[in-house]
Amino acid sequence: MVDKFRGFTLVELAIVLFIITLLLGGMLTPLSQQIAERQNSDTRHALENARIALAGYALSHRDSTGKPYLPCPDQANGIGANDGEEDRLAEGRCAGMIGGLPWHTLGVAETDAWGNRLGYAVSPDYADAVRGIVHNPVPATLVSVCRNPSCAQPLAAVAVILSHGRNGFGAHNAVGGINLPPVSADEQANTDAIPRFVMRPPSAADRPGGEFDDLATWLSPAWLLGRLCDPASSCAAP
Repeated sequence: MVDKFRGFTLVELAIVLFIITLLLGGMLTPLSQQIAERQNSDTRHALENARIALAGYALSHRDSTGKPYLPCPDQANGIGANDGEEDRLAEGRCAGMIGGLPWHTLGVAETDAWGNRLGYAVSPDYADAVRGIVHNPVPATLVSVCRNPSCAQPLAAVAVILSHGRNGFGAHNAVGGINLPPVSADEQANTDAIPRFVMRPPSAADRPGGEFDDLATWLSPAWLLGRLCDPASSCAAP
């Protein structure tokens, strides 16, 4: 008489486990992709919020003649460094062009979706508290954005807000430390002291140009003045 209640053989059990592994693998891959996409979306949202907050700051901060100006970066060195507050000298100029986003001054999120603080660069003539922004003539910008490694036609930028992406290389983290330095030339360009930033599609470490996952947004002179100068005479030279 055949035993109708016999258990699985080892071969049958192995086949079942193999099928379950395949099913789980098929489910986990899309889940990881969904998490990565959500983190990228949340960070882009944080960048856009910061850009709007910069314009809001300028609308509420004026020099003695009523001209608006942008906040200064949060410097990484010195008293109160990396505390989320802008670092402005007594004479009204910024302590430096490049640093961290003054998130506390602006009242925005402290970090991106990966727990790292956003970088920020601003052209000096747009962040002078003594002589605010004028549009006639439009102040020259010392900050630029490159859409490809050759940077044949850099975009003039009043300011740039930068996330160092998922790998976080070169970023200041929320506990005050600095992450590992980047390897690829384009990510290195976004961590040096030169106000020229690379913003291009992401790439893996084995692709030409190396790994790149930085995210950035910027304020062009036209975008900023279009929001600050209404009527246009409000930003006119005295």
